Amino acid sequence: MGIRDIPTKNNLIKLKEFINQSKEGRNLLEQKKLILQNELEKYKKKYNELREKGKDIINDAMNALNVASVDIGIDELLDISTGVKTENDIDIRYISVMGVEIPSIVYNEQDIKINYGLYNTTSSVDEAIIKFNEVKKYLIEFAQIENIIFRLNQNIEKVQRRSNALSEIIIPRDEQIAKNIQNILEEAEREEFARLKVIKKRH
Repeated sequence: MGIRDIPTKNNLIKLKEFINQSKEGRNLLEQKKLILQNELEKYKKKYNELREKGKDIINDAMNALNVASVDIGIDELLDISTGVKTENDIDIRYISVMGVEIPSIVYNEQDIKINYGLYNTTSSVDEAIIKFNEVKKYLIEFAQIENIIFRLNQNIEKVQRRSNALSEIIIPRDEQIAKNIQNILEEAEREEFARLKVIKKRH
């Protein structure tokens, strides 16, 4: 038996206060879960829209690449691709939604710089580069949405576990302890009343 299980009026008062706090906490968790679920549905809808949109973007880029490879040859395209510089123009910031850190990607898009000679190339090469730049922008946005969905799912599960623990374990346990203490105190009061009654009769 722990200290909180000792059948005293003070313990019963404290325990009832704790039960009320636990119930309030559970209600707040349920509200938080609802808000996060609404956010999740919003991003899931955007995810599905992006996925459909992405098919066209990637197909267009692949078609442009095929045309360029026919025009100048795959070896020439490979040479051009090795000259592509790795950009460092992506910044990740975070916003908080009900305590969940949501990534917000800032893409500082820059003008496409030609880093290959125009001799032996055609406009199809430029078109392929433009199309794959669109693929890059699409993948950045798609990755952001995927990460947001992952984070929201994780936190919804975490909130649900905490809410379940309160509803199924902590609150029922404490209510049973409070009931036991209440019964013991009431029994003690009845015994005391009976004892006083006997004493009164003797006098």
